[in-house]
Amino acid sequence: MLKSFVYANLLVATVLASLTLSSFFLIDYLYFRWYVPVSVFLGSFVLYTFHRLYKIDFIPAQQLAERHQWVLKHAQPMKYAMSFAVFGLMLLLPNFNADTVVWLVPAGLISVGYTIPILPSQNGWRRFRDIPLTKPLIIALVVSYITLGFPVFEQMGIQALFEPGFIQRFTERFLFLIVVTIPFDLRDILNDRDAGIHTLGTEFGFKRSRLVGYVIIAAWLISMLMLYFFTASGIGSQLASGLILGFVTAAYASMKPAWDEIKFILVFEGAVLVYAVLYSMGASDQIIAWIQPL
Repeated sequence: MLKSFVYANLLVATVLASLTLSSFFLIDYLYFRWYVPVSVFLGSFVLYTFHRLYKIDFIPAQQLAERHQWVLKHAQPMKYAMSFAVFGLMLLLPNFNADTVVWLVPAGLISVGYTIPILPSQNGWRRFRDIPLTKPLIIALVVSYITLGFPVFEQMGIQALFEPGFIQRFTERFLFLIVVTIPFDLRDILNDRDAGIHTLGTEFGFKRSRLVGYVIIAAWLISMLMLYFFTASGIGSQLASGLILGFVTAAYASMKPAWDEIKFILVFEGAVLVYAVLYSMGASDQIIAWIQPL
């Protein structure tokens, strides 16, 4: 049951929807709109399922991880589920104006280009993930844009993304997502090496790549401190920052190459869920502001 929930991409869709929901707590000028996190859930489910299914029959047998084998066995139900999710997105589309849809297009193109070769090169067409050492950066950028930027420009317009306060919050989330994405490069070292994909893990190995992760954790800590000093974060947000920093640092310290892929997923996608929950609970001032008019 757990593996089905994870490998069917329901976990990652839930995690990203929760991360989007937390943005309404973190940014005090936003009003909650239910269809935004629901759209992120459905959209991320469609994109991740498409990523899993695309040309999976062409993956060499020696590169098939456990998740690939599960998808091969359940490909047809996943296609039906993806179709229902697309239908759900169409039903939600009238809630968004044209400008919002336009500003979602860049993230959609990058997400599709992560799976399908759309970049011309001397050796033919390439995917975004084929650009050396960029996988964590691309994932962190797109997820930050969707889970934090989308709720903001959906209500306030794209110009709100250039406000100093938002840029500081975006930087903090971007660094956090790089930190929790690097372990998946380390999980996939052998498969990526066989496929000729140049990642942090294949280029630097497990130990040195983890050191890079620690450096980014330090940068993430600095971004947290900047938010504290320049945005007057409440005590709840400060406590949430400390707890999630400790959780992720402990996960890095205990991470081992021998972990199976389900453990990598549960720990580091779980860290994103913990981040969302802790920050939502820590934003007590925002919760009170919502409750008082009721």
